[in-house]
Amino acid sequence: MILRSLTAQQFRNLDAADQAFHPLANIVVGRNGQGKTNLLEAIYFLATTKSFRTSRVGSLFRFDAPAVRVAGALERDGLTRTLAVALDGARRVLMINGEKVALPAYLNAMSVFAYSQSRLEVIRGAPEERRRFLDRGIAGIHPGYLEELTRYGRVLKQRNALLHAIAHGDAAASSLDAWNDEFIAAASIVTRARAAYATEIAAELVRIGGPDVTMTYGGADEATLRERMAKLRREEIRARMSLVGPQRDTLEFLAGGRAAHEVLSGGEQKMLVLFLKFAKVALFRRRFDEPPLFLLDDIDAELDLEVLQKLLIRLPAATQVFATSAKESFLQALEAGSHRRLTLEKGRVTASRDFV
Repeated sequence: MILRSLTAQQFRNLDAADQAFHPLANIVVGRNGQGKTNLLEAIYFLATTKSFRTSRVGSLFRFDAPAVRVAGALERDGLTRTLAVALDGARRVLMINGEKVALPAYLNAMSVFAYSQSRLEVIRGAPEERRRFLDRGIAGIHPGYLEELTRYGRVLKQRNALLHAIAHGDAAASSLDAWNDEFIAAASIVTRARAAYATEIAAELVRIGGPDVTMTYGGADEATLRERMAKLRREEIRARMSLVGPQRDTLEFLAGGRAAHEVLSGGEQKMLVLFLKFAKVALFRRRFDEPPLFLLDDIDAELDLEVLQKLLIRLPAATQVFATSAKESFLQALEAGSHRRLTLEKGRVTASRDFV
């Protein structure tokens, strides 16, 4: 899987010129604020229709721009296809080779994993961030999971609406029974997928020599979920919302039996997140016999350079990497092999040089 080129229109401060990439390593350099992270973000947006920096899609638009569009030429399985994602207000258009496609088909075309400072929320952020970490990872190796997750979201919304109606006397409490069956069926698929993925990632962490951290996923099986729903029926009606289910499941990272964010230093937390990313890449490679694209944004001085070099050596062969850093010493870990060095100024690549 190789991204041959990228064109970004009205995407933050990036220039609209077509940019070609090296098939292995692309090292993006430049002063702070020139758009290095924006370039990696555009690649991530092309693959996922989302940002790895923010949940506010509107922030991707250049100031006062009515629309944003990113397109790229992706080589995979010996074929080159053009992918494009455009946002025009609230309308999203996804295209492969000039034809509109549905979201599941589009997301299955290109796979990318990103490491950035914002990913630290997986360790020290709200439980929702850790659930999102699981869901993104599962969708990366099981494209059909997104449909199951969407289905669960619809059932959850409808059940909450029913609880609200019951609380207002507009529906009978007994009407919950049928929805509970639907809810449990949809929830169980999500819970089983998350539990299996957490186990796989934990095994990969051990395999690649990751930190001594335990991953613990807390999700209820069908019988337990049904029991909790029966026990909490009155409380749920009073709260007018579902108090059990995957939307409340937990994923914990423990170091020495305590929450990792409480005992690990900032540098150790960043290293843990980096190891998690490498574990995801390795798992993807094992499933599909090809590596995804790998984005390393703003590798900083708190990371252990020796460990980083060892990890990079263990990347699957032919992994296309895009990296930014203000620290030259960290970029040197990627410069040992064939690579392209791109210099960005005010969102425009002003120099591009290949090294063998």
